[in-house]
Amino acid sequence: MQAVISGLANGSIYALIAVGLTLVFGIMRIINFAHGEFLMIAMYGGFFAWSAFGIDPVLAVVIVTPVVMLIGVGLYKGLIRFALNVPDINQMAVTLGLSMLLQHMALMMFTGNNRLITQPRSTASIAIGPAIIQVPQLIACVASLSLLGLLYLVLRRSDLGLVMRAVSQSRDGAALSGIDISAVYKWAMAIGIGSLGVAGPLMAAILYVNPMVGALFTLKAFVIVIVGGLGSFSGVLIGSLLVGLAESIAAAWFSAAISAAVPFAILLLVLLIRPEGLMSARMR
Repeated sequence: MQAVISGLANGSIYALIAVGLTLVFGIMRIINFAHGEFLMIAMYGGFFAWSAFGIDPVLAVVIVTPVVMLIGVGLYKGLIRFALNVPDINQMAVTLGLSMLLQHMALMMFTGNNRLITQPRSTASIAIGPAIIQVPQLIACVASLSLLGLLYLVLRRSDLGLVMRAVSQSRDGAALSGIDISAVYKWAMAIGIGSLGVAGPLMAAILYVNPMVGALFTLKAFVIVIVGGLGSFSGVLIGSLLVGLAESIAAAWFSAAISAAVPFAILLLVLLIRPEGLMSARMR
């Protein structure tokens, strides 16, 4: 039961990280290898808001998220829009180079020291039957599920979601219908990167922050979106919960080393059985 509770909580947090990656890919058809580095930036933002100004991580979300959204818009206007019409390998090289640049800039500015937000509630926990869940983890889990629900409503019920799904299905058809493709791309980058502004401060109260923390979550996010189905919103949630549960159960039954390898074993299994992913329809 403890492994299941922890796995579901971790999976919901993974979903918040991976949903931005699949949203950008589903709409823009570009793979952002620097996705985890923007999570790292958001985590540092939450940490310094707490250490310098005493702002609670939950409140820091309100500050960090708009800033990260603006960074996403700047990323599109300053770099990504120029890479959209080049071969796929060139696009991957651009975002991979950006990932390395952000890592080394963070290393120069913040050093490689581990940092963590510590509060009175950092060690508090809540009992759920025979299992317990840490309060910071529960807060991150609730925030993640709330934002995922909000994003789903935006995609399914709003005019912005409608035009995003139209661009996802056919960029040329959407352009002929009078949709401003550039504006949709800017919103996709703002929302895709901005979702990390919610995850970052809350995760800084759970995990150590350092310049390399983003690389780990980039790998996990890619595993999740491939397992769930590239560009599938519902696939992200299913893939995240599956990976979170598998990791937690493997750690409880075997060891942490085996737990770290389990997501990649799931990836190989899904690619062998269902290469298109568990939920292959885009933006579903």
